[in-house]
Order: sequence, then structure tokens, then C-alpha cells
Amino acid sequence: MKTFLTQEDINTIVESAPTLQDRLIIDLLWHTGIRVTELIGIRAEDIDWDNRLITIRHLKSRGEDRKRQVPIRQETLDLLHQFPVTAGLLFPVSRVYVYTIIRQAAEAAGFGGKLLTHPTSGKKHYVSPHRFRDALAMQWMNKHPDFEGMKALQDHLGHASINSTSRYLKLSPDHVKKFYDEIWD
Repeated sequence: MKTFLTQEDINTIVESAPTLQDRLIIDLLWHTGIRVTELIGIRAEDIDWDNRLITIRHLKSRGEDRKRQVPIRQETLDLLHQFPVTAGLLFPVSRVYVYTIIRQAAEAAGFGGKLLTHPTSGKKHYVSPHRFRDALAMQWMNKHPDFEGMKALQDHLGHASINSTSRYLKLSPDHVKKFYDEIWD
């Protein structure tokens, strides 16, 4: 039972995307953890090339103009340098387009169908943009499973409440086994 995509799974999906734009979209969703609506709202001027940051307009804000800055990997910036970035929206595409390219790339990579099982509800999920956000959060919490790590993840993901972020505190079975084994050492 697979509950979350691994880094290797996602890298395979990125490599299966047919165009530079599609690879960039998936790469940004995975490596930044931003939402689809935030991704399609990124403007060229939101990218701070020198400091490796993207300004994200928080679209879930209730009337206020909330923004956050999200770090971006140098490898992703290198891909962006190959992409024709002009004034205006970075990716003038729809949410449906993003879901479609992810579904197609996942199927091409061998991850078709309802592959993922939610760890608490048991509900089956297709590979979707939000699964990349979940994978980033799980990887983050596996590396920093303390309050400071969770607080940093809350800020990174743009969650208003720490309760939204705490759902990622579920440890992987390998981590649970490691903690269990340490009890007996």
C-alpha cells in the first residue's frame, strides 16, 4: 500500500513529462509545495533570480493581500533559464491543463490509476498536484520531525493554522520502526 509518492517516484514522473513547460510545472509543484492556483498565478516579476525565491500570492486569504516567499532550487532556476520567460504569467495555463499533464506524465511513468491510499481514511487517490505537496511535506517532516520543523513547514506551505500542518506529522513506517528499534537498543 503506497501512501505517499517518494522522491524517486516524482523524479520519474518529471522525466516522463514531454515538454520543458510540463517538466517545469511538475518540478515547481514538487520542489516548492505550492498549490496549483498559486503556480498558475506566478508572474515573471515574482521570481527573485539572485536570491532563489518566488513570491507567492496566498490565494486562500480572506480579502487581505497575503504573500510569502518560497525558496527555489538552483536546478529549477536553471530549467527556468531555458524557458521563455516574458512579462506576465509564467505559465498562462488552466488548472485543468496542470491536472491533465500530471495525469499523463504519471501514466507514462507507470503510475496510472488510483495508486495512492490515504493513510487514515483508506481512500484511493490518483497522482495529482496536491500529492506533490503532500510528498514535499512528508519528506520535510521526516527530516525535521520537531516543532521547529513543523513551524517552518507551516510558513513554507502558507498554512494559517499549525493544525493544518500537523497532519504531516505521520511518520513513515520506516521511521516508526527506527524509533521502536531504538527502544530496545
